[in-house]
Amino acid sequence: MRTLAIDIGGTKIALGIVENDELIERVQIPTPQAESADQFAQAILASAAQWLANVDNIGVSTTGLVTKEGISAINPDTLAFPSPFPLGQVLETLTNKPVSMLNDAQAASWYEFIKLDTAVKNMAFITVSTGVGGGIIIGGKLHSGQSGLAGHVGHISIDSQGPICGCGQTGCVEAIASGTAIKKASDAEFTSPINNIELFEQADVNPKAETIILRSADAIATLCCTLKATLDLDVVVLGGGVGLARGYLDRVKIAIQSRPDAFQVPVIEAVGNYDACLLGAAYQFKE
Repeated sequence: MRTLAIDIGGTKIALGIVENDELIERVQIPTPQAESADQFAQAILASAAQWLANVDNIGVSTTGLVTKEGISAINPDTLAFPSPFPLGQVLETLTNKPVSMLNDAQAASWYEFIKLDTAVKNMAFITVSTGVGGGIIIGGKLHSGQSGLAGHVGHISIDSQGPICGCGQTGCVEAIASGTAIKKASDAEFTSPINNIELFEQADVNPKAETIILRSADAIATLCCTLKATLDLDVVVLGGGVGLARGYLDRVKIAIQSRPDAFQVPVIEAVGNYDACLLGAAYQFKE
């Protein structure tokens, strides 16, 4: 079976062909402004035209809340979707291929769960990227909830005096720990703006850069311990552009080790690496 996998993020869209559980081809494009589902689908398919005739189905993972009606934005600052945004239905009409769609972190969580070396029952996947997302496995099954909202752990509020999040709440993990939040903190701190890659490169010798990164890592550690207390997780899998950045996982682990033993939880790196959400898009077709 050959699946066209599509992963829609706030800044980029990754597309690839997954065959026999392997990602064999991949391209990446900037995320276009979402004006309509038809316009958005056409922009994506233009980059996959060479593959369409030879795929059996299409799997989509996307930021935002996914329902039968389409996609809606929990945090429009990450990626604003007009409502309703029936992208799956439009893709199906344009390609005449079966389409399955999930929230990106939910899709990645299922892929990472299948790929775990050790069998567990309860797991969370957390992606720290443009935003902060998550997926929850309970009793060996993906838990998406009746409305599809389950796993949006980036919108757990951990600081009542913290920054306003794009979702409308105060002190969300996403508003403190995401790549977007890191960039905002960096821009406020440094006279000459630097990007997040440069920030991580400077962290070893620049205490201000290290402080910004540590604030993010501490928020993710708080999130992990909160999920442990709530769901009694066996393990947390960490992914995303920030989550996989050099030294970030170690910072999260150190912060967790400072918490009471009952709330500590093992945290491991996503085996899907930066493509966990893309691979998860294809793995929707594996029960």
